[in-house]
Amino acid sequence: MNDTGLKILFIFTGGTIGTAVSEDGKRRIEEHGEGKMPLPLRIIRERLPEPDFTADIREPYLVLSEHMTLSHLEKLAACLREEELTEYDGVMITHGSDTLAFTAAFLGELLRGCPVPVFLLAAQRPMEDPQSNAVDNIRAALELTKASKENGGCSGVYVTYRNDDGAVYLHKASELCQCRPGSDDFFSEGMQALIRTEAGYVWPEDSGRSDGLKDFRVPEISLKPDVLILHPYVGMRYDCISLKGIRAVLHTMYHSSTAPKELEDFLDRCSSEGVKCYILPCVPEETRYETTTGLIRHGAVPISGMTVESAYMKLLLAGEQGL
Repeated sequence: MNDTGLKILFIFTGGTIGTAVSEDGKRRIEEHGEGKMPLPLRIIRERLPEPDFTADIREPYLVLSEHMTLSHLEKLAACLREEELTEYDGVMITHGSDTLAFTAAFLGELLRGCPVPVFLLAAQRPMEDPQSNAVDNIRAALELTKASKENGGCSGVYVTYRNDDGAVYLHKASELCQCRPGSDDFFSEGMQALIRTEAGYVWPEDSGRSDGLKDFRVPEISLKPDVLILHPYVGMRYDCISLKGIRAVLHTMYHSSTAPKELEDFLDRCSSEGVKCYILPCVPEETRYETTTGLIRHGAVPISGMTVESAYMKLLLAGEQGL
């Protein structure tokens, strides 16, 4: 272990943070080639002399995040499983912003109990763009990792990200929500603006304490595309929705925890075909509408206290057991 600096496992997967702008003005992932340092790491070395760190580099795949698949998530899990994570002070994973919330939710569940901090790193613009937030996001992750090492160790999976208001926020991976259309800002239930001192960014008082397991191992997984996400809208045609190959349905609700009455017939069809249908968010004790009570009578399984992305990933990882 490096006694004076940090030892970081960098996993590069692509995304805007790993792109360069071509002559035609389009963003494309730079192919690193054997022996060539990845673009994000080259820029970090140039612009962030502190904190000092050594880097082990892995590249399970390089892809723009809109092209993410379950196969990519399996490759990411396999990459992590091959590493002795306790040999590192922290893990940094680059990722695109489009599907960041899904991968964050996935890793938040997969790496539950990981003894070292894991950070997902994204950017709204390529790192070479002066207006990119990439360097700020990475600096925060590195300095929090340094603080973790110096203060006895912290654990968990996080996203550090600077919004347009200029603040760098710390998000728990399992709470991150997708960006709103047309926006580059990320939000989460418990997001906290980070404070930077002379020594660097510091952990908020109520987060970052270590609850990692010394014998933690990344589990072997196999993901099947058998969970369907549905969002209600006016005029929704449930009769056009096929359940072939589907094991579970995750149905979001309107803001008052309601959904179209037509959902009742769909729930009956789910029941007859052995498909569980979860409705989110829904707390039965707090529902104020008979509509929602009727959905539960027709077999809907209410869940709450988690994002859609997190519930989806929990269902995928749980397999036949469900939530």
